[in-house]
Amino acid sequence: MDLQYLLCGFGPEGLTSRYLQLPNLRRIRGIHRRRFRTNGSKVAPKGPKPKAKRAGRRHLPVGGGKYTVGCVDLMSDYSVKGTFIRLYYPTNSKDVYKREVQWPLWLPRKQYGHGYAYFRRKNMKVFGTIMNWLGGDVYVPVLWQAPFIDSNDVFPVIVFTHGLGGNRTTYSTLCSDIASHGYIVAVLEHRDGSASTTYCFKENSADKNLTLVEYNSESENSSDEGVISPISELPSPTLQQNTGFQEQWLLYDRQEKEDDFGIRNKQVYMRVEEIRRTVDLLEALNAGKEVRNVLGLHFDLRQLKGCMDLNRVAVVGHSFGGATTIAALALEKRFRCGVALDSWMLPLDEDLYKKVDQPLLLINTETFQWPDNVHDMYKLDVNNKRNDRVLITIRGTCHQSHSDFQFFVPSKLARLLELRHALSPKIAMEINNKATLGFLSKHLDIPDEDHHENLLLGEHPLIILGTNLDVTADDQVLPV
Repeated sequence: MDLQYLLCGFGPEGLTSRYLQLPNLRRIRGIHRRRFRTNGSKVAPKGPKPKAKRAGRRHLPVGGGKYTVGCVDLMSDYSVKGTFIRLYYPTNSKDVYKREVQWPLWLPRKQYGHGYAYFRRKNMKVFGTIMNWLGGDVYVPVLWQAPFIDSNDVFPVIVFTHGLGGNRTTYSTLCSDIASHGYIVAVLEHRDGSASTTYCFKENSADKNLTLVEYNSESENSSDEGVISPISELPSPTLQQNTGFQEQWLLYDRQEKEDDFGIRNKQVYMRVEEIRRTVDLLEALNAGKEVRNVLGLHFDLRQLKGCMDLNRVAVVGHSFGGATTIAALALEKRFRCGVALDSWMLPLDEDLYKKVDQPLLLINTETFQWPDNVHDMYKLDVNNKRNDRVLITIRGTCHQSHSDFQFFVPSKLARLLELRHALSPKIAMEINNKATLGFLSKHLDIPDEDHHENLLLGEHPLIILGTNLDVTADDQVLPV
């Protein structure tokens, strides 16, 4: 129970220093390592070792498509106005397990662990440390800065938008799996204040320590829980390469009322503008134009010239990113279709619903949604006769069944923190990804791909066509 007390902030004696002692943390972490492996299973009984070798590093699931996936980060400008994305793309290598030294960490920097704690309104020094202990050695099984695949094919493009408190790595399993099926996936790290944390660059000052500050707040008025200043650590490679600048970390923009329509509606338009700039950036890369990456990485962006099929572009997002997906379809007609995962509909105004004319798939989880939210989804003419607006619900899932937390947080603790539900994370992600890929391949006209019609039509024991809720609108009961 020590680990539960430590993460949840309660226990027989409250959260005292004895839970934070380094030997205790090492013991807890050791138990976690011994009991849980990549697939969440317990240690196998003693006996002959299996002949098939698997990577020793803790890692997220490997993409199920025929391509090995590479990835690279791209930041187009030093300021907070720059576009910041992670690109997943097909690469040449065939055996990802033999290249585990090239896998990137799921938490690229420890500030991201602190950011998750801050978003959950937990003490960053305590819970940020715990987050980094739990997820700090989890790897994403893709090849960092691997060359783009040597092929004459062009690949369809997906832009992914995260939810509140997410960032560019929160949905690595989903996005890398899509890329493994032959897509180029650009995952935004939004700069509207909705990311758990993000960073930009500012001109160097005499103080070369990194600081973590609240978004749009004055650090001198912040509490110990809101600010870590300075963070003592060695300069990062990016700082060494950009000697005229230093990193400035921006935390999630907390609101007194998190469901304030005025604030969230303004943000959703900001997010769509970021998505538009991302598509513009991808078009420039595809045209072979010079695009600067201020991160100073060695990846040659000119490899991407002529590799993207920009007639086949879609947008996918989770939660607030689901609302952003719908808004992007309404305002940006370069997108041919979209997939909204467990969407939070509050940020959308009535005009946006009327402007969506592309195909749309909405995938809900069983435990997150509520009648008013689902009622707004039916404004989009879902489950119509044309079958181009589809709403399905996956049984046994929760809001975080679309994200990566379920794969490395121990199962009982994940249930306690609502990071997973009754359905196995592997099965939940597999169904979600197949439905997403089936819809994308169908409406982007991808040849020789399975459309997974059984999922999209609700002909699967774990799929509900429509919703599990009793939703009433205009005195009519909608499908349940």
